[in-house]
Amino acid sequence: MPTNCQSCPVRRDGLCASIADEQLSMMVGLKRPPRTIHAGANVFLEGEQNDLVYIIRRGWAVASTLHENGRRQVLRFAMPSNLVGFATRSDGSMPCTVEAVTELIVCPIPRRKLLQLCQEVPTLALCIASQFATETITDWQLLGALGTCNAAERIARLFLTLCNLQRREDASNTPDLVLPISQTIIADATGLTAVHVCRTLKEMRLAGLLTFAKGRLRVLDWARLARLAEMKDVAVAPLSHALAIRQRGRPARAGWAGPIGADLAP
Repeated sequence: MPTNCQSCPVRRDGLCASIADEQLSMMVGLKRPPRTIHAGANVFLEGEQNDLVYIIRRGWAVASTLHENGRRQVLRFAMPSNLVGFATRSDGSMPCTVEAVTELIVCPIPRRKLLQLCQEVPTLALCIASQFATETITDWQLLGALGTCNAAERIARLFLTLCNLQRREDASNTPDLVLPISQTIIADATGLTAVHVCRTLKEMRLAGLLTFAKGRLRVLDWARLARLAEMKDVAVAPLSHALAIRQRGRPARAGWAGPIGADLAP
């Protein structure tokens, strides 16, 4: 058996975690050689026929759809261990475009063969269903905010969601998190313009909530950010010792008036 599957960084996460070591050879027999996809390139396009599904081994991708007015809506963020390309429309075409945000390494698997393996290994089918259910709940939280939240609340919800996903990948307690997304991607995920995103991020920085620049996010007040996002079920990440000291030395704020008058008490 090739050693690359056993030593793969996502061997114990997501889809691959449902496959016992003795069954791994069956998956190895299905996979095509790993493929590298450069940042900005498409894994596949909305509407095209594609008989492959992909396990993301390394990197970030976004799934999006293009509206008739030409604007893009980001539907989902895909990270290591995620499966993309499994769902299709009734005619077999892809329901969305998946684009590499960073350089991706993916493991391609023919969809037909994967479905056959699911019949032979029921735990694999259950894992795929569970993964899709978890991702769908996350999608609902983000997309549902578009009709009910103001700009700051949408961005707060997006950042908290991505932070939680990042914490699963990196358990280190550092004040900065790497979120390799641009303000354009933030805009396309939140239904805002890039200009509005830029202005709102500046207001959030001045309010002492967070800083975001060049793909690095530092949350200055996790509790206030969670309240702004109205995500009470999200665990508040611990602060580093140095950051906690800086916060204790900062004067208390009376609150923050967001873009449409949202008041956030300290």
